[in-house]
Amino acid sequence: MLRAAQDVAARQAVMRLYSGDASALHGVFAVNKPPGISCAGLLDYFKRNITKGADSMPFSEHFDRERALRARSDTLNKKARRRFVPSNIRVGHGGTLDVEAAGVLVFGINNGCKQLSEYLGGGKSYLATGLLGVATESYDAEGNVSRLAETATIAGAKIQEAIAQFIGNIMQRPPIYSAIKLDGKRLYEYARGGENIPTEVLPRKVTVSDVKLLYYENQGTGEKIGRRVMLPADYAHYYTAGKYEWQQQLVGRPVVGQPLLPFANQPTAPKLQLLINSGGGVYVRSLIHDLGQAVGSAATMVSLVRMSQGPLRLDRDTIKPEDLVYLDRVKEAIHHANTVIHGA
Repeated sequence: MLRAAQDVAARQAVMRLYSGDASALHGVFAVNKPPGISCAGLLDYFKRNITKGADSMPFSEHFDRERALRARSDTLNKKARRRFVPSNIRVGHGGTLDVEAAGVLVFGINNGCKQLSEYLGGGKSYLATGLLGVATESYDAEGNVSRLAETATIAGAKIQEAIAQFIGNIMQRPPIYSAIKLDGKRLYEYARGGENIPTEVLPRKVTVSDVKLLYYENQGTGEKIGRRVMLPADYAHYYTAGKYEWQQQLVGRPVVGQPLLPFANQPTAPKLQLLINSGGGVYVRSLIHDLGQAVGSAATMVSLVRMSQGPLRLDRDTIKPEDLVYLDRVKEAIHHANTVIHGA
């Protein structure tokens, strides 16, 4: 009975924050970010449509619009968004996911933005799939192939042994295709512009609390260990269809200097799946890339799902992007997050 009373009181407290418009709504909540859209693009959808409900732009239309915007320059991208941002609300997110990554993304609204720093450096868990025998410039399937390597000598036991060196307080070098700033400019801006990075990108100290090898299969050696965790249906479709779709007419191996994407789902390519628990600032792309080197081969990340951020989990604590346009659903999500985080 006490628990029920606390639940009602918490719900009423959240409801009191709302007085008819989004400017009076405060708190944090978790969104299920789909792959294929940037965190800024998803946040932009929230800002544009928070008060529109059924009159809002369909998320699928916004998704396509964002893809078109990303094809333009970063400057045009930002200017196009600023024209439509309401001035009476503040929103933010607590930890970037790559465009092609999916999963838990914590949003803050108004005073809730003050809490987001707790999520930037807080604990996170990831489900990641890697392709062995190939490395790319970006460390993921979006990049051009930078190196090919043999996989015949890679045994599951060798991977398990190598994983140990990536657990604890480790030094990790970020990918050159990342949002880290150097001399006032993001690394990916240097990379995309074909510019030389002015100074060396130094490794950074990060914390990885655990890495589990869930699944490994190498058809070349006949070895298969563990069981692959199936992704949610919409994620699984995204990572196997469209630009990721395997073209059966392709033969042979990827080519250095050419895109990896056509080979990302090559059936015979050795693959692994990892469950990673880490602190803030960890690049899973770098971890998989470095793991490939540690076993005497190469590796590239081909899918990434953030399973949890702080205490908020993907399977029970997130709302869909389509829910962001309905204030009552956002209010409920804030209440739910408060319950999970504070137990009230």
